[in-house]
Amino acid sequence: MKRTTGKIFALTALSSLLLLASACGQSSGQSPSGSAGGSEPAGGNASYTDTYDPDALFQYGMTPAKDSETGKYGYKNPQGTWVIEPQYTFARDFQVNGTAFVRTGSNSDEFRLIDREGNFVSDYIFMRFFDELAFSANGIAVGTVCEADGTKLGTGYFYLEDGEIVFEPREEESFTAFSDDGYAVVDNKAVINDQFEYVIEPQEDYYLVQVSNGMVSFDFKNTPKGYSEYGYMDVEGNIVIRGLSSRGGPFADNGIAVVENQLIDKSGNVVFDVADSHYSTITSNFNNTDWVEVSSHLSSRGGTDFNFINAEGETFFPTDAYEHSHMDGSLAIKNGVYVGPAPVLKDDQGNITGIGGTEDYATVAVNEDMEILYVPYDKGIQDVSAYYSDGYAKAETQDEQRVIVDLEGNIVMEY
Repeated sequence: MKRTTGKIFALTALSSLLLLASACGQSSGQSPSGSAGGSEPAGGNASYTDTYDPDALFQYGMTPAKDSETGKYGYKNPQGTWVIEPQYTFARDFQVNGTAFVRTGSNSDEFRLIDREGNFVSDYIFMRFFDELAFSANGIAVGTVCEADGTKLGTGYFYLEDGEIVFEPREEESFTAFSDDGYAVVDNKAVINDQFEYVIEPQEDYYLVQVSNGMVSFDFKNTPKGYSEYGYMDVEGNIVIRGLSSRGGPFADNGIAVVENQLIDKSGNVVFDVADSHYSTITSNFNNTDWVEVSSHLSSRGGTDFNFINAEGETFFPTDAYEHSHMDGSLAIKNGVYVGPAPVLKDDQGNITGIGGTEDYATVAVNEDMEILYVPYDKGIQDVSAYYSDGYAKAETQDEQRVIVDLEGNIVMEY
């Protein structure tokens, strides 16, 4: 991934600015060992793997875990063995380029970057800009970069090349992370590609919001007072959809976006309209899922009736689920599994026998074939997260111990 920009330590164009740069906050606390200015890292008893899946819980065969005795974070494999011993004050998932952001001191805003052996990739300190620190699918992250002594180098994009951090500072006031297809919005006026070249030059007519699957959502700026108009353009700046009365969501991999309680395709055609159903709102997007939540707050029972629909407008449950204190958009069907309140069938003894019905509801784990995988209560767990692509989910025990469970609800390890 070659780009026409210098290494972070050789940005002579910033030399005059560095004299005036503000200092990043200084973390207190002892830093763990690492290759950048440290001794050998405290490795674990297991090895990492070369497998990366952005939708998996265990990246490169490991996931962040907190040691109950020391309170420090490290990385464990699915067997619960430390791959990188606990030594950080906080740790995040490993990412596409084989690195992870970790905290080594008490400052919650400052992160260091490690490799899969726990070695520091550099001495630099990284801080979030608008979004959380993360590398996009193209291996580029956005944030503020500082020297080890706290000198602020600037805010912009950075990535790893040949084992070293390359920094691309930006002068704009705002810029987004790169989309999965390699585009970012800068200053809400322009769009750049992953070579940091303009594909939509800076302009003043539209307020650009985000890029998703080749579509740029935007607001019309020059509209009559009291009137708003929104739309989408392609990454060449051609307006494709206009006349929307509210800002639309991102286009997912299935080519569908949620706009004004409708599902629309990239030509603006409506494929589902909540007005044609008994639901009142669409409460989520197709975010790494084939299903979005639809709900109705007009339930005679005082709670919320809800279900999920796909891009064809087909519902997930044969009859709606119900929850008295429902939080819209908090539940999801991911990687073919749903965990949450569901309409269930019961036998005369009160045992759950299947999905359906309109009288009984229970929290269950169920797949897209309507097969009940387990009942969380029976497994002694609660607050089960959406499932990851490798078949694991995060949960809590009844005494609020954080655990990781498999597709049968069995506790794999504490984390």
